[in-house]
Amino acid sequence: MPILLELPFFKIKSLTVLVFLAIFFSGFAFWRKGREEHYNTFEIFDTFIMSVIFGVAVGRLAFVIFHWSLFRVNILSIFNIVQTPGSELLLVLAAAIWFVYHHAVKNKWDAFEILDFYVTAMSLGMIFLYAGFFLDGSYGGTFTNLPWGVITTGTFEKTHPVQIYSLCYYLFVYIYLSKMEYVYRTLEWYRAGKKTAQSGFLFSNFLILTALFHLLIQPLSLPSMLVKGVVVDYFVYLTMLFFGLILLYKRSGRSFNFGKKS
Repeated sequence: MPILLELPFFKIKSLTVLVFLAIFFSGFAFWRKGREEHYNTFEIFDTFIMSVIFGVAVGRLAFVIFHWSLFRVNILSIFNIVQTPGSELLLVLAAAIWFVYHHAVKNKWDAFEILDFYVTAMSLGMIFLYAGFFLDGSYGGTFTNLPWGVITTGTFEKTHPVQIYSLCYYLFVYIYLSKMEYVYRTLEWYRAGKKTAQSGFLFSNFLILTALFHLLIQPLSLPSMLVKGVVVDYFVYLTMLFFGLILLYKRSGRSFNFGKKS
């Protein structure tokens, strides 16, 4: 049911409603956490809105670059997201995170604490987003004969419901991050013998888990990032995984100066 309401000059799609809910709930979760930690609520809200706008713009630009054949005949179709929709979701998230980090540094906030809040909030939003993709038939998987394969909008054969896989993953990671927020500072291995633990645990865990998840389901998903016919999805997720592992190690207070005695 991709269309919830259709009038002569107006229609409401399920994806549109769920995108709105995704932005609303993730924005509210981010704003609420900022308020609890005594950040300026107006600046926190502005940061969220601007990060979403920046992320969507970068994701759209990346989609145009990776799928240039769809736009080279009519350049103006780049801006027509109704007739030619599409965005690189991972790059939307990456760009939004980059924006939040630099904005936090500029405002002299604890940047990694802000990112901890942000990825938890975005995980909540992703649940609604992937529900919308499933109902809309967007970002589907490869063909399958398995019993849980589904026929979605725009397909005539069963495909892997990777949107549902992703929805379940982000539900899990939202619950996990929400629980670990109150636990990770007591973990001895993360504190590395220090009295207090640094922020960034949730953010680095998000990167690691999300990279592993996408590497796992990539064989079931359609490739989204192509450079001269070469699929670069695996390279991007591996880079994300290694970055998350290195960040987790560094934020635990350890260093790579193996030759020096502590």
